[in-house]
Amino acid sequence: MDSENTLRFSRAVTRSPDKAKDFCKAHGLLLGADFETLLGDSSINAVVIATPHSQHVAQIKAAAAAGKHVFVEKPLALTLEEGLDVATTCARHGVDLAVGFNRRFLPAYVGMEKLLAAGDLGVPMHVEGNFSGPFGYDYSDDMWRGSATENPAGGMAAMGIHVLDAMISLFGPVKQVAAKSARRVLKASIDDTTTVMLEFTSGATGSLSTLMATASNWRLQVFGSKGWAAMPDQQSLEFSILKQKVRRKQFESVNTLARELDSFARSTQGRDAFPVSVRQALCGVAAMQAITESAEKDGQTVLVADCGS
Repeated sequence: MDSENTLRFSRAVTRSPDKAKDFCKAHGLLLGADFETLLGDSSINAVVIATPHSQHVAQIKAAAAAGKHVFVEKPLALTLEEGLDVATTCARHGVDLAVGFNRRFLPAYVGMEKLLAAGDLGVPMHVEGNFSGPFGYDYSDDMWRGSATENPAGGMAAMGIHVLDAMISLFGPVKQVAAKSARRVLKASIDDTTTVMLEFTSGATGSLSTLMATASNWRLQVFGSKGWAAMPDQQSLEFSILKQKVRRKQFESVNTLARELDSFARSTQGRDAFPVSVRQALCGVAAMQAITESAEKDGQTVLVADCGS
């Protein structure tokens, strides 16, 4: 990390170096295939992990043991037990752990958060969300993205998890879920249509859907006792307060990936708090695990495990 609070990438590791050599050469990155060698480099004090989900736990624990701060792409882990394990390991070694949910950095989402936090919408009552796209058409069974083991409950790990994280940030931990998931059109052996009903520990309710085989879509709407706020897409915010006209705000497109990495860098220097707390990430893992179990049980309601305080 440099002195201006941003990450400066110097090394890269991938299991297929030939596919990345031109990119790394163009960006001045030392490329290798050995993660352990990278962790032995004393000039590196943080790693960014964007690997298949099942590899996160071992890689995070190895990085923490080497004294490196960790930024890992969502999901943190596939089970709460694994998530608690890596969180405890990072805490024990005194390194920061950040999970990549870049939609938290959308200006429209930040505006929605502020409306709810200020009490403008009243008591939080219900939330609805959808994140869908055509990504599943590009997946096959020999790709990890096309694996049902790596991606349980269809598009939840790829897209729906962003909506789930946003809901947890707005409404708190999830108490129980009921999920239906099916494969209707994809060739890869993963579900393409998933829908979830949620109840939060606060008593509020929610519904979440994600499809892997349709045109791109994003929608998030919260309802309170005094009004509602909605993101009909990722750059717009609409809100309506009782007895007032609907107001609309349009925001410029921003590089949310750069913003979250900058926030991570600042957090490791003690200059900022990364907006996705470790507890929120663990609550997301717990909810994801319950969604997977419910989908496997054809929509049976499943209680979400306690994600800690």
